[in-house]
Amino acid sequence: MSRSLRAFVAALWRDHRVAMTVVVGASLALMLTEGVGLLMLVPMLRLVGVSLGDGASDRIAQAMEGALRAVGVVPDLVSVLAAVVVLVTARAALQWWLDWWHARLEARVIGLLRERLFSAVVQLPWARFAGERPAALLHAIGPQVDDVHAALMLLLQGVSLVAAVVAAGAVALVVSPPLMAVVVGAGALLALAAHALRAPGRAEGERLLAEGTGLFARVSELLGGMKMVHAHGAESRAAASVVADSRAWSALTRHYAGRRARVAFALATLGVVVLAVLVWFGVTVAHLAPASLLLLLLLYSRLVPQLSELQALGSSLSEALASYDSVAALLARCESARADVDRERSAVHGEGVEAASTAEQASGARRPPAVDVQDITVRYPGSVAPALARFSARFASGSVTVVVGASGAGKTTLGDVLLGLLEPASGTVLVDGRPMASLARAPWRDRVAYLAQEPMLLHGTIRENLLFAQPDASAEALHDALRAAACDFVDALPQGLDAPIGDRGVLLSGGEKQRLALARALLRQPGLLVLDEATSALDAETESRVLQTVDALKGRCTVVFCTHRAAPRAIADQVIEI
Repeated sequence: MSRSLRAFVAALWRDHRVAMTVVVGASLALMLTEGVGLLMLVPMLRLVGVSLGDGASDRIAQAMEGALRAVGVVPDLVSVLAAVVVLVTARAALQWWLDWWHARLEARVIGLLRERLFSAVVQLPWARFAGERPAALLHAIGPQVDDVHAALMLLLQGVSLVAAVVAAGAVALVVSPPLMAVVVGAGALLALAAHALRAPGRAEGERLLAEGTGLFARVSELLGGMKMVHAHGAESRAAASVVADSRAWSALTRHYAGRRARVAFALATLGVVVLAVLVWFGVTVAHLAPASLLLLLLLYSRLVPQLSELQALGSSLSEALASYDSVAALLARCESARADVDRERSAVHGEGVEAASTAEQASGARRPPAVDVQDITVRYPGSVAPALARFSARFASGSVTVVVGASGAGKTTLGDVLLGLLEPASGTVLVDGRPMASLARAPWRDRVAYLAQEPMLLHGTIRENLLFAQPDASAEALHDALRAAACDFVDALPQGLDAPIGDRGVLLSGGEKQRLALARALLRQPGLLVLDEATSALDAETESRVLQTVDALKGRCTVVFCTHRAAPRAIADQVIEI
């Protein structure tokens, strides 16, 4: 755990230094007030008639009474009680303030971590993202970040608990150094006992994380494919698979909970024995006075459970830190992949090329580009066979090109290359005579639009889905795009543009979803439009209207239409078989 804990604390200190300083400072102040509050019991005991009888207790009483006189308080019973009330109230206020900082720190740490992780995943190069398991990414951004929150809460609780233990230990040292040595030995004995009983730790946390990730991924994938599940009558099989994973996770959770309970029982029993030994030692060996003995009984009745709680907290923290390590590794992997791509582009084309091309792209942003694909080969990470091998083609400015081929021939891969999502392993892609790899990424993405066979629609309204592509579009532009994409169904909706479409467009038919996605693509007024089986869900009449829209784009947009259907060939300037 030490390596993970050091990395976790170092990250907190690097990104949240002020909050961490406040938390540590307040914890030290709580430790001080805890110790002073315990020591105030000694003069209180003397004032109520309990014999001190030994030098240590008498010195403590004199010191505390002297401190009261120094601040103008007469050390009688009423004044001492009032001082204790003020001290406890101040400590409670300090704890309240510390809890507020804890909540603030937790919100900032977890909020920023989730934002940074999602941003890194979104900006992951497409070729690398395609190799990730989306459900596992979702689990990392959701439940695993929640586990990091739990780790942070445990860490903050641990800081407060350590402060309380140190305060009690310091008071014990003042009262009786020999007994303090016995307590240190008792703490070491408790730690050895916990280790011998094998309290759950880092390894157990990793196993729980793996089981939880698998369960979450299976549930996510089955919910995403629920239509297929029902269509195949596989409801019972789907439920059974989730039940099996859930029971495996539950069995592991129960096993570790049982181990934690066993350790807690053993430490509680051992703590009582240690407390009995301390009392015996204080009476028969150290010959403590009643006041000192009462104070030590109070100290150790709190200290021994705190030591047990600290051990249990350390075990839980070890488990939770497994999620932090997983999230940190994913974050580093995503950010490293993005940095690698940027370095490769800079090394191949030079640092000044992208800045120059940005200006050139801006000046020609409205012109449909001419794209030359020269002998490219594309491979996905981890794949031996190329997805596209030694392919060449020319897409003239403002033309409509229909790309046909069998399933798996590489039509979608070609579209990804043209969009700038994939870079070929060999060969060159030229945009208006310039290598695509030298173009600034953001301006190029502003010039292109894409429509997939299964369009991505957001849970929200028609307006919100359109504005996702062009946030500053006017109402007139929205209606023009809808008309161009043959979205007549919108006019028939009572709420029009503000009609909800449900999760992933569930309230729309397949053809309506496809046409709405086309309208969103046209709203961008792209220079290059890539259509990947864009009319696959349309009937013949609607497909004809959409093709008329695409045909009208000639001269204003370079269109690449990847399809296996025959109808788009009628509007093509060229047909390429892949």
